[in-house]
Amino acid sequence: MKKLLTRAFCLIFILQVTSPTVLAAQLSFQAPDIESPTIKFNAGEPQIFDGLKTFKAEVTDNVGVAEVTLYYKGVNDVAFIPKQMVRKNKQSNIYSVEISVDSIISNKLEIYIKAEDVSGNSVFEGQNFLPLSYDVRPRGNKEVISVGAEPAKEEGMSTMTKILIGVGAAVLLGAAAGGGGGGSSSDTGTTTGTITITTEVPE
Repeated sequence: MKKLLTRAFCLIFILQVTSPTVLAAQLSFQAPDIESPTIKFNAGEPQIFDGLKTFKAEVTDNVGVAEVTLYYKGVNDVAFIPKQMVRKNKQSNIYSVEISVDSIISNKLEIYIKAEDVSGNSVFEGQNFLPLSYDVRPRGNKEVISVGAEPAKEEGMSTMTKILIGVGAAVLLGAAAGGGGGGSSSDTGTTTGTITITTEVPE
């Protein structure tokens, strides 16, 4: 009987000592996650060049990162276009994405980044109404070509037209010389005639 009471007393003592720790652990596990992720982003230079532009950001969270999205827009775009950033190295917290830029299509690029954790908490680098802005410049000497423009046609006469005019002038001169050989110097009349030239119309 004494042994049974001793064991019961020890069990109650042990439960009293360990119960607060177990209860605290349970309460800590059930506490909601209200901490948003953290974004570290180096915006770099305000000017970027034609081609593929890589954007990288370091994103961390106390529980886990669910997704990271980059939103971008050119001057002709009505709304921002989302593109998911990918963590290629699982040992790293670096997320990256590539965007193709062309100064002819748009000479300005606006972006912002959104990171969301597994609990639904989110954080932004830049905002929809206050994005990060870049000037897009041509890479080196780049010829500007207008899409849909036709090459200008040379104005002037074609080669065939010039030949016909030359032949007509020669015939007229020959006719004038032949008509004037049989008349006297006192003849003041004017010699007239008709010359017909038949040829294909040049294309």
